[in-house]
Amino acid sequence: MVCFTGYITNVGTILTYCEETKKYSGGKTITVVGGVHCEVCPEDFDHPMVDFRVVRNASKVFTGLLDHIAEPTALPAGIFRPGEKVDPVLLPAFDFSYMLPDRTSVARYRHRYFYIFHDKVALVKTSYGCPYQCSFCFCRIITDDHYHQRPVKEVVDELENIPEKEIYIVDDDFLFDKKWLTQFITELRKRNISKHFLVYGRADFIARNPELMHEMAKTGLRTVIVGFESFSDEELSEYNKKIPAGLYKQTMEILNREKIEVFATIIVSPKWDRNDFRNMVRSLQALGIHYVNLQPLTPLPKTGVHYDDKDILIDRKEYEKWDLAHVTVQPEKMSVAAFYEEILKAYQRILYRPEVLLKYLMTYRPVMLYKMLVGGYRVTLQYRKKIKEAKKHA
Repeated sequence: MVCFTGYITNVGTILTYCEETKKYSGGKTITVVGGVHCEVCPEDFDHPMVDFRVVRNASKVFTGLLDHIAEPTALPAGIFRPGEKVDPVLLPAFDFSYMLPDRTSVARYRHRYFYIFHDKVALVKTSYGCPYQCSFCFCRIITDDHYHQRPVKEVVDELENIPEKEIYIVDDDFLFDKKWLTQFITELRKRNISKHFLVYGRADFIARNPELMHEMAKTGLRTVIVGFESFSDEELSEYNKKIPAGLYKQTMEILNREKIEVFATIIVSPKWDRNDFRNMVRSLQALGIHYVNLQPLTPLPKTGVHYDDKDILIDRKEYEKWDLAHVTVQPEKMSVAAFYEEILKAYQRILYRPEVLLKYLMTYRPVMLYKMLVGGYRVTLQYRKKIKEAKKHA
C-alpha cells in the first residue's frame, strides 16, 4: 500500500505517482489518497489508479480501511472507491479527537526544517477549523465551518514531550479564545515549559487584547502571521473580514511594543492599478512591516470567491499553478506581465530596504539571514519567469 496526501497544487503529481505505482507493481499495490484537498474536492481524485479516497476523519477510519483490505469487512464511512459519488450530506459527522504523531519518524529530517527565522521547527495543532467566514479562505471549508479546540492540558502535555525549542502552531487562527489562551499561559508557566512560538492571529484580536499579548510575549510568542489582506475597507468588506483597516495601527503598536515579529499576508486584487500597489507598499512601510506575503486573489474551489470562466487565466486542471502566487484572474487595469512586475517591485521595496536588512543582520544569526536571502532570490527568479511567460503569451 502507498498513501498520498497534498494540497491543490499536488493533485497532478499525486495522480502521476499513483499511475507509476500501479505500473511498477503490476497493479498489485493499493493506492490511497487523503488530505485536505481530497476532503473538500474528492472528485479531483476519482481516478482508476486511486483505489481509495479518504474524505472524512482520516486518522480515525484508517485502521478500519486496513482491516477492510486484510479481510472482508465493511468499508468505513467516509472512504470511497473509484466511480463512487461523494454526497456531503451522507458523510459521517466530524470526529476531531486527536492522535499524537510519531515525531521520531521524521527526526532525521528535523535539521532541514525552517520557517520564518524559526529553525528546526516542530508543528503543533491545537484546534481544527476557523471561527470566522472570510470569503477567500479554503481552510474553513475543510471542516465545513465547524470549529473545535483541543483541551489545554492535552496540548501542553504534547508540548512537554517535544524536544524542539521552536514551535509552529498551525491553527488557522490561534489567537481567538481569550479564556483558552489564558489557561494555556498558566499551564506553560506551571510546568516551566519554555518554547518560542510562531502562530496565526487576527489583527482585531491583537488590538483588543494588549494585556494578553503582553503575557503571550513573556511566555514565548515570537512571531505572528497576520492576515491584513487589504488597507481598503471596501475590499475588506468584500472579503468578509469584518475588520476596519484603521485598526491595523493599533495592532502594530502592540506587536512592536512587545517585540513580536509580524509576517503579513496581503491579497492582491485584480482590480488594482499601479497606485493601489504603491499605496499598499506605503501602508506596510508606515506600519513598520517588513516581512510580507503578497497573494494574488485566487478563487479556490468551493470558497466564496467566484469569477466567470472568461476571466480565469489558468485552467482548473493545471493544479500546480493554483498556488496563491500565480495570477489566476485577469487583471482589470494592466496586463498580466505588468501585474507580476508590480508584485515583484512591491516585494523589493518592502523586503530589501537597507534598514530592514541591517535589522536582520543585527537580530538573526548569519545562517538564518542567508536562508532568508536565498529564499528571496528564488522568489525573484520565479516572478521573473512568470513575467517572461506572461509576455510570451500576451
